[in-house]
Amino acid sequence: MIRGFRHAGVVVSNMQKALRFYRDSLGLKVEKDITLKGAHLEKVFHKKGIVLRYAKLYAPGQCKRDTPVFELHCWIKPKRTPKRSFNHISFTVKNLDFEYRRLSKLGVKFISGPLKSPVTNTKLCFGYDPDGNLIEFIEDLK
Repeated sequence: MIRGFRHAGVVVSNMQKALRFYRDSLGLKVEKDITLKGAHLEKVFHKKGIVLRYAKLYAPGQCKRDTPVFELHCWIKPKRTPKRSFNHISFTVKNLDFEYRRLSKLGVKFISGPLKSPVTNTKLCFGYDPDGNLIEFIEDLK
């Protein structure tokens, strides 16, 4: 039985570039940024010589033990690149129009500007991270 949501992760091609986006542009807080290698990782993935750098990030004010986390995975060996798909991650924002303008000025590419949902009392838009992963930004309207 599932007890709760633990984390979501995306594969990125360049950790520095990804951290600049998720940490510096979106404002997520890095809780951990480590490189893993050795027997345990080789056993988990049934592959010799693998190396993985990963970072755990939280929304500001949410860094608690049982809070879901967002992970960035950068495979150093073997090199793996992100696969584009319609999977996405979603972030709640306070003022979507403001964030859309701010992130656009930082070079974030969006599919559209903020739009009111016809189904829920929200405003939303989708954009891309540096690797082309789809990101949804949602504002809950009053």
